[in-house]
Amino acid sequence: MRKLLLWLIMFLAFTVVHALSSDAIEVFIAGGNSVSLSTTGKVFRLNISTGAVAYDNLNRVVQVGNVSITYDALSRAIKIGDITVVYDQSSRVIKIGDTPISYDISNRVSKIGDAELTYDELSRIINITGKTPDNLRFATVPGQT
Repeated sequence: MRKLLLWLIMFLAFTVVHALSSDAIEVFIAGGNSVSLSTTGKVFRLNISTGAVAYDNLNRVVQVGNVSITYDALSRAIKIGDITVVYDQSSRVIKIGDTPISYDISNRVSKIGDAELTYDELSRIINITGKTPDNLRFATVPGQT
């Protein structure tokens, strides 16, 4: 019984870590470009259709086209162009612009604005009810368990 319980705890811990490392929120900016932020505010991916990209001395992206990215002391993106990013005490993104972001008990994104996300028992996204705002989109790496 103890082995089963230990296995279950390890499985759940792996699932939570996986959900955090593979999920992102894509923020659409000018010129058809977008910046994907991890749920802890790290710039995860750039999707660039036009414009130059500039980096600071810490190798962080600070400019995409004509849109600048500002960071706080913890290297979390706090401003993308004129869009402000807000964090909770656990360093999770809880608001992008006017759009609130919520998390479930397993620390997975459960809501972006009015859109609700549901997961299966392996923490894979299986449904989004409603629609995310036009300037935001949920991004995940499917099949990574």
